[in-house]
This record gives sequence, C-alpha cells and structure tokens, in this order.
Amino acid sequence: MAEGTSGPRRSGRGDDTPPASRTLSSPATGRTVTLDDELHSLGFAHAGDSRRGGRQWALEFNRFLTITLHDFSDHMILTWSFRLGDYLLERGWQIGAAETSFQELYPRSDVKLDREIGAVEAEITRVLGTLRLDLGTPNL
Repeated sequence: MAEGTSGPRRSGRGDDTPPASRTLSSPATGRTVTLDDELHSLGFAHAGDSRRGGRQWALEFNRFLTITLHDFSDHMILTWSFRLGDYLLERGWQIGAAETSFQELYPRSDVKLDREIGAVEAEITRVLGTLRLDLGTPNL
C-alpha cells in the first residue's frame, strides 16, 4: 500500500539512519533511547520485514483496530485496518450478506511520516479522531 501513499508529510527530521540504529538521548534517564524503544513504549510490536525493504510494526489498539507502521530508512508509512464486519456482528448488525470476514475498513490513502515518534503519536491521534462516529447524530 505504500506506493499509493498520499497526504501531508509530518514535521520532523527524517534522517537517513537505518531504523534499528537511530538513537535518541533521553534527558530523564541519561540513557540512549532507540526508535524501536519509543515504538515499543507506544505499544507497537515488531511484526517482521516489509516486502518493500522496511520493517513492519503493528499496534493492536483494540479488538477491532490495528495500526500498522512500515519503517524505512528515510520515512515511515502509517496505515490502519478496522474489522468492521466483526464489530457490526457483535452488535447484531450486518452489511449485505452475512459474511463478515471480508468486511474491513481501511483509509483511502496511507500517510507518509518522518521517522520521529512525535509524528507517529500525532497521526494516531488524528486517525482516532476520524474514527469517532455517532450514527444517531442528526448532523450526519
């Protein structure tokens, strides 16, 4: 999905250091903190290597929402998927045929980010804001 990426590039440094070796200094502890450490602190787990040469991270935000991050040497790509069919089924609803396993919600475009934890946090906050939906609001 990374090839069809669009959207604003988030602010930050975006250096060329490989993902696993970039380090940051933590003023609180005095120890060196890696980007991997920061992703782990947000709840991301390393999910393997991307087919396009980067490293893939996954955050299971809840039972239905998974946030996926592709970490390349000069940028990151963030996307997400929401198991809409399972969510609706649990509430006694369905869309069309009763088959729920193929009913996933994805963003139209992935988002390209600088390799900075602040950019990842900001994008997650933005995504969560867009997923808030009140089907009973008259303004819908």
